[in-house]
Amino acid sequence: MKMSIPRSLAAGILIGMGCIVNLKAGGGILGAVLFSSGLWFVVNFDAELFTGRVTQDQYPFLQRLLMLLVNVTGAALCGLLASVFLPEVMESAVRIVSGYADPLKLLWQSFMCGICMYLATAWPPKDSFSSAGALDRLPFVIYGVVLFIISGYGHSIALAGYAGLARGIAWWAIPLAAIGNGMGSYAMKWLLKPETFSWKK
Repeated sequence: MKMSIPRSLAAGILIGMGCIVNLKAGGGILGAVLFSSGLWFVVNFDAELFTGRVTQDQYPFLQRLLMLLVNVTGAALCGLLASVFLPEVMESAVRIVSGYADPLKLLWQSFMCGICMYLATAWPPKDSFSSAGALDRLPFVIYGVVLFIISGYGHSIALAGYAGLARGIAWWAIPLAAIGNGMGSYAMKWLLKPETFSWKK
């Protein structure tokens, strides 16, 4: 499968919008639930989000890397524009970004987020044209997002959105978070579906 730049850009923008609504709602459980609307749209409109597709082998490695870069661009631009037009949320974004200043801690935070994202996006099988199928996925998306937001886990694309809002982040934070996200997703896939790995067949 070939990744789509427009669909990847859309995914980044939708996650950026999730960051904004989380901050506008004041964070907490309400903000986390509202953030999940971004992932909900990503899943149901089949946008291409790195953290939801990193374990999907139909994408070659370089395409997954390009997907990440386009996602980050979309989220960061969305956040940067919000910093201009919604300056009241910048202070909250700065606080969030400052919570990811320790590389080892960030690796752990992003690993745990990768687990949440795998659980939120992997099951049940998606049917974009079935309302019942979409509703079946809703609890996975909401609980997965609430779990990583309330726990303070690091989502690489969301970090780009918050970095845009805060107008700055350590250069290594987003790449390190992406590595942790991938590791967490693959670890959970291996634990739950070991038969999908070629060396297990």
